Amino acid sequence: MNLAIRLGRRFVQLEIDIWVSLARAVARRPDLGGGTPIRYAGAMSAVLWAFIVVSAVEVPAVHLIIPWAPVRIVALALGVWGLFWMLGMLAAHHMYPHVLDADRLRVRYLRRTGFDVPLHLVAAVRRDLRAHDDSKTVQLVGSDLLVLPVGSSTNVRVELTAPQRFSTPQGEVTVRAIGFWADDPAAAVAAIRAAAPSERTGAA
Repeated sequence: MNLAIRLGRRFVQLEIDIWVSLARAVARRPDLGGGTPIRYAGAMSAVLWAFIVVSAVEVPAVHLIIPWAPVRIVALALGVWGLFWMLGMLAAHHMYPHVLDADRLRVRYLRRTGFDVPLHLVAAVRRDLRAHDDSKTVQLVGSDLLVLPVGSSTNVRVELTAPQRFSTPQGEVTVRAIGFWADDPAAAVAAIRAAAPSERTGAA
């Protein structure tokens, strides 16, 4: 597929996700599916709020500074769109947390990226703070660890009883562990241990 088409499709998908997330936030309807949320938004909230505050100050300032009406209108429209876009991005981090339910752990990032881990396949779970240099949302570390970093870091690692295949934006991968970020890693580890029938080892 042509690169421009792929980029255009990703832009449209992201734009849709932003507005859907904002609508969910206004309606106070996070996507939990009846499960227990494991939140990761705290790692990015401060940064996103900083951008939102700057945008909120910038919109009226630019409107007052620009003397030409047509340019002022365009700048105002772009500024308002940017402000709502940042609010939507913040909402997306809160509306789509990881979710732990009766039979699976859904590890995800925002609306479209997620991996379902059946709890009966969880061998062990522990806190594991790691930094990741790559800016990709989904990364393969070595040959057996799939990670979804937030702020370039993960702090929880889930070991699987056997290699499992997952579909990623980079293609199919087979791994023995998944790493992700949780705002409260100790609570996340405790909750997964309590829910996973085969989890018997490891300490927070």
